[in-house]
Amino acid sequence: MLTPTEIYDNVEALASKRPEGAEFGLELMEAVGAPRATITRLREEAASGTFNWTRMLRFEAVGQGDAGPALDRMRIDAEGRPKAKRPRILLAYDGEVVAVRDTKIGDEQRVGLDALAYEADILFPLGGHERHVPDPERLADVRATKHLSRLFDAVRDANPGWNTSRDRHALNVFMARLLFCLFSDDVGIFDKDAFETAVQQSTRPDGSDLKEFLEGAFDHMDTDPSAGPRPARGWSKLPYVNGSLFTEVSPVPTLDGRCRRHLLDCARLDWRDINPDIFGSMLQGVVDTEKRGELGMHYTSPSNIMKVLRPILLDDLNAELDRAGANKERLRAFLKRLANVRVFDPACGSGNFLIIAYKTLREMEMEAFKRLGELPHDVVTLDGFFGLEIDDFACQTARLGLWIAQYQMDELFRKELGRTRPFLPLSQAGRITHGNAAMDDWLIACPAKAGSETVLVGNPPFKGSKHTSPAQREDMKAVFSGRVPNSGELDYVAIWFLRGADYAKATGTPFALVSTNSIVQGASVSTLWPHLLDGLVIRFAHRSFKWSNLASKNAGVTCVIVGLGAATQATKGLYDGDTVRQVDLIGPYLAPNVTTIVSKRSRPVAPDLGQMVFGNMPNNGEALLLDRGERDDLLHAHPEAARFVRRLYGSQELMKGIERWCLWVRPEEVAVARAIIPLEERFQRVRELRLASTRSQSVRLAEVPWAFDPQNEAASHTIMVPRVSSENRIWLPVDVMDETAIVHDRLFALYDGEIWQAAVLSSRLHRLWLETVGGRLKEDPSYSNQLVWNTFPLPGLTDHRKAELEEHWWEIDRARKEAGFGRTLGDLYVPKTMPADLRRAHEDLDATVEKIFGARRYRSDADRIEHLLQLYEAAIEGKGGR
Repeated sequence: MLTPTEIYDNVEALASKRPEGAEFGLELMEAVGAPRATITRLREEAASGTFNWTRMLRFEAVGQGDAGPALDRMRIDAEGRPKAKRPRILLAYDGEVVAVRDTKIGDEQRVGLDALAYEADILFPLGGHERHVPDPERLADVRATKHLSRLFDAVRDANPGWNTSRDRHALNVFMARLLFCLFSDDVGIFDKDAFETAVQQSTRPDGSDLKEFLEGAFDHMDTDPSAGPRPARGWSKLPYVNGSLFTEVSPVPTLDGRCRRHLLDCARLDWRDINPDIFGSMLQGVVDTEKRGELGMHYTSPSNIMKVLRPILLDDLNAELDRAGANKERLRAFLKRLANVRVFDPACGSGNFLIIAYKTLREMEMEAFKRLGELPHDVVTLDGFFGLEIDDFACQTARLGLWIAQYQMDELFRKELGRTRPFLPLSQAGRITHGNAAMDDWLIACPAKAGSETVLVGNPPFKGSKHTSPAQREDMKAVFSGRVPNSGELDYVAIWFLRGADYAKATGTPFALVSTNSIVQGASVSTLWPHLLDGLVIRFAHRSFKWSNLASKNAGVTCVIVGLGAATQATKGLYDGDTVRQVDLIGPYLAPNVTTIVSKRSRPVAPDLGQMVFGNMPNNGEALLLDRGERDDLLHAHPEAARFVRRLYGSQELMKGIERWCLWVRPEEVAVARAIIPLEERFQRVRELRLASTRSQSVRLAEVPWAFDPQNEAASHTIMVPRVSSENRIWLPVDVMDETAIVHDRLFALYDGEIWQAAVLSSRLHRLWLETVGGRLKEDPSYSNQLVWNTFPLPGLTDHRKAELEEHWWEIDRARKEAGFGRTLGDLYVPKTMPADLRRAHEDLDATVEKIFGARRYRSDADRIEHLLQLYEAAIEGKGGR
């Protein structure tokens, strides 16, 4: 059996040979690895131009232009047979075009011979390979993206000098115009296949006149027939479009025969099944080659978009429609309100939010007219949808997606209510502005309008503070400088929250944005939220959840949704998974009924907690570090150096069991250590590196090249806390090591800390506190001694409680040791494979810790965080200062 790669290569070679008639079918069988005996047996039958490989392939060679009709006839014939007797693959070939259908999956392709190699996976069943295909509702979108990508590449290759931003804009406009024509050809906006036929019949196969032809076609579709007679070349059957799609004076790129072939391949697709909700997002993969690996499947799921739209707008509209019932006066009032709704997305991308909002509002409009029993008139129009987007092609596709959505909803109105508005000439496709939402004036992009009901929604960029581009850092500086101190810790998405708050205060518009959960955790809260809550309240929020899309390699990002607006008397909806809790207020940590903000503290607020410090930093002292091999070589040559070699622990060493060592020299031992030549050589390297450093502290430490910064060690034991821990873990893996262990700066340390404190650190309540008030490194919680440990509101403990906690720690330690042979600390805390005994030990600890925090019974993690924040608030009121 041939491999898929071999099949792809063989089909590509076959297409380049271009065999005629049934010989193509026989050679195709050979290309996919069919048995030679079967090919020989079918050769006589194939002389007639058709043959049938039982239950595998039905092949017909037909006249030029007849491949599509022949496949339609073969499909009807096959569907009239029992499934067990249908050929798996139907294929018609006219010498130029291959029309092929997989009868099991229902997948179909009609492509030029040059493009067949790209779609060879449809032939895999003939070679014994089952296919992986997207869900049926996504198949057309994925296929469209693949074909458009090849067309785009062909056009780009034919125009190697098009490198300026003006050229790229022209190419984006060109692609958007083609996309509209391709869609219109199949759905009834144009006469059936009018555009495809015009290109096929009115341009040369070498594409030498295609550029001129399309220039004329685009101009023709922008010319109002009332202005006078229009030229009658091959595009005469194309209608007047208007809507600004063809108005802009934009050059058409140079085109060749390859471009023409790929354009016709695109035209042969059935564009009726394209989903406008995600169309634009997929098409960004056409012009962004870095996204090609996703085959156009990278888009946000509509269900997640509805998590934003429902609470901010749709739930209230649905409730009003429900109250209206069949009351005509109320229904007309509802339609009047609907006509005044506007949706603004200042990070609109390809228009996903706007398209889904538009379609949902049109569905409500249709339901109201059904209840009225009246013919519809214009209520929800594209004029009410505003977007601001920095990517030029995304702007083009957002407009296109809105037009497609309008056409599809108009067709639904026609079927349901018997009447709709004329689709052509086009109206304006929303108000999509090309610009930088971080810097441009939102009041220009979506001006305030008396009597309107505007909502601001979106899914802004998620770039973390350490992953922003230079241009984005300039944006952040311009927005936050002089207004938000310490803004360097904020993620890029914070710009949209601050500007959204400004827009809300200026216009009364509520807004709801998606963000990584960093916006409601750690230092971001104390830095940003006092500015957001100045005059606004959180009206609803979704606590942390996976904001997944349908990309093939999607891992999902942990996100929140926060909706803000002016204060109201209404209760606030706090969503947690599939449940919603109605509360009086929501705080910036998305906890109910508490607005306190946790700030860094120099000492613990809890009376019994010890001082946690950073580990020891090499500070250009990497020569003080040794791996296992270096350590062994040193001790083999100089056994007397053993007293200076200590085991070193950082986060990786603690969690993954990696062996690392270091040179550890106390001040009184320096002379002895320097007498050992390899050690002195290492000290000299440290000294040179520190002297060469641009950091003043490193230069000062050059005089003590044997020392870490600081040089802390324990007398009996050290409680070690990783600075970063996987987001998937239920508990924070901490450990206790003896006095010989040295702590690297990638850990926090409680030197000679009381053992019961290790139990507190290991509790679920403390892990929740970390996830709430701590920062993030990528998606993983990042520990902070000042922001997590020092603020943890542990109640005062009796000696009995301390002893009880210490016993829990030793139970955890025992369970680890018994289950841990060959398993690292990190392995033991993977939730799916966590040893049952270790899990029980933690759960027993949690029960005790929750008793310590009071008798209230927690219903959820949100309830736990609410209580912790209340205790913190009470603690700092009692402490006063830091």
